[in-house]
Amino acid sequence: MDKDLADKPDRYTIQTIDKALTLIELLAERGSLSLIELTELLDQPKSSTYRIILTLQNRGFIDRDDEDGKYCLGYKQLMLTRSMLERSSLRTAALAEMKKLSERYGDTVNLGVLVDGEVLYIEILESQHPLRMTDTVGSRSPFHATGIGKAIASQLPEEEARELAERCGLKRLTANTIGEWDRLRAELEAVRARGYALDDQEIVEGARCVAAPVFNLHGKVEGAISLSGAMHRFGADKLDDIAAQVVLAANAVSRKMGYRQIE
Repeated sequence: MDKDLADKPDRYTIQTIDKALTLIELLAERGSLSLIELTELLDQPKSSTYRIILTLQNRGFIDRDDEDGKYCLGYKQLMLTRSMLERSSLRTAALAEMKKLSERYGDTVNLGVLVDGEVLYIEILESQHPLRMTDTVGSRSPFHATGIGKAIASQLPEEEARELAERCGLKRLTANTIGEWDRLRAELEAVRARGYALDDQEIVEGARCVAAPVFNLHGKVEGAISLSGAMHRFGADKLDDIAAQVVLAANAVSRKMGYRQIE
């Protein structure tokens, strides 16, 4: 690379493209925003923001809600996200094991990673039962209230997990959601000891989830795999079997990722 380019990257930045990418990032973070809100956040004239919006809208990267007039991500952005997720090596390694769990239990099987303090679902095999979870590929959930999130967080250094909890907050979603760091820390210790995590009606009442972490070649936690469904299908008489199979599936995915556990 030219030394001048490396030393002064801002000098060669195309401001309009930079603003357009910032606008996309804002919509990804906030969900939907009005023209006025986007103009204020981008700190530029409304006419300039509107030209960027029209360009992105014409290309399918953003869309406009006819009811409230706010802008949100469009089909092109979602299509690109899906394409990226489908090429994920973790997804490739996990898909066969996920199908085995799906065939065995008929409940929803999820694969997720931790992104900005939230669980990002990169693959979901939907339940065969009428009552099922509503998450979709690309959607996110709070790490502290999900089996996948707790399975991943249990493998992080305690200080990193605590910083994550402080930064993201421990919002209560149901009466069972863990809302204090001391309780979450104890729960993460229990997860580490038994090898799997539980979401016991912590994000959706009437639903339970069992999750286990997946490790990469370097022994670092890469994500987690889970099985979720209605409480009556995850009772005490079935939980041990389900947990054992989820852990086996996660271990198989870890091996495909190059992980070799030292005995």
